[in-house]
Amino acid sequence: MRMVTLEILNDKAMNLLRDLEQLKLLRFRKDSQQSSKPAKKTVTFDAIAIDTVGFKFDRDEANKR
Repeated sequence: MRMVTLEILNDKAMNLLRDLEQLKLLRFRKDSQQSSKPAKKTVTFDAIAIDTVGFKFDRDEANKR
């Protein structure tokens, strides 16, 4: 018996795997935590620069909002 880990890319692939399981050609393991949890997204932050030359902050105008 061999064990492999797969990354399912679409529903067609999942349907094919379910068909193979019904034919008893493969078996899904229920104790795998990775298959039940979605993969974490990689979050990236990009720095931005804002030119504030000539900007004057008006506190009274800001407090009106």
